[in-house]
Parts: sequence; structure tokens; C-alpha cells
Amino acid sequence: MFTKNSRNRYDKKDSLELGRKAEDQFARLAVKQGFKITASTGRGNMDEHFDYVMERDGKTFKVDVKSRKRVARKEKETQDQFLWIELHGVRADDKGWLYAGHADLIAFELTKSFRIVDRLELIALVEKLVDFDAKVSSPKDALYKVYSRKSRPDLLTMIRSEDLKSIRHGEWRK
Repeated sequence: MFTKNSRNRYDKKDSLELGRKAEDQFARLAVKQGFKITASTGRGNMDEHFDYVMERDGKTFKVDVKSRKRVARKEKETQDQFLWIELHGVRADDKGWLYAGHADLIAFELTKSFRIVDRLELIALVEKLVDFDAKVSSPKDALYKVYSRKSRPDLLTMIRSEDLKSIRHGEWRK
């Protein structure tokens, strides 16, 4: 059974902790912005790819929070110049958070803020920027190309965090 505190079998470092910290920080900021926040269930988090339901002024949004990541797992520090986008998940039947997610919004953690974008607008941006025919085997080559980790069904790409400024976005300072 999956819970928010379950470590993915591929997480050999601190991805769980980085994600949890970003999610908690985002939730605190959302409350300061006047939103009522409800955490997703285990199914919502794992299968439907959202972390919170935010409510304010009669509007409801499902949000998936993405923590800062390393470009390659072997690197020591996280960064926010590049963002990993999941095109297909690590489970064979998981179409990934970009295409199969139920989130309305994706909140990317940056060093000093969270940049929040509409998931459907992000799909259009990714489809405009990424060469889906260009397959690479190294994470360092994944910018605007499709990367898959050895012996895994996942498909990932990387875009620049600045690319998000070309679509409607919000920015919440930490």
C-alpha cells in the first residue's frame, strides 16, 4: 500500500524528503494566499498525480507540486534552471503526471519561489519544445529530447524553468 511517506524503489537518495519538503512549503504558502488545502489520498497522489486540492472563492484546483531536482541523480545539489517533465511513469501502466495526471495546476519549486502553471498549457508548451523523435540515454542530454532510464519504462524530458514564462503562470515567493 502506498502512502505519502513510502519510498519509491528507485529512490536511492532523498527524492522522497525533497518532495515532501516542497509540498509542505507550498501548502503553507497556499494557506497564506487564502486557500483551503486538502492533501490527496494515496490513490490521488500515486495514480492521479496530484498532491493537494486547493479551494478559494468557490473555485477548486488539484495541484501537483514538483520539488527542485538534480539534472542527474549522481549530482550532489538540486537546481532550478532545468525542470524534469514526466511523459510516462516508472510503472508500465502509468502514463505519467503530464499526460495522465488529474492535476489542474503544476507547481514547480524554484530556489526563491514556486512557479505555477496550468497542466494543459504545459502539455502544449512541451509538445512545441520537445523533439519526441530524439531519444537520449544520458540525463545531461535530455533538454528538449526524450530520456529513458535503463531497464525502466519511464520517459522524461527536460525544459528550462524560464520556458514556463511563455505560458500563463503564477509566482509565489517563498
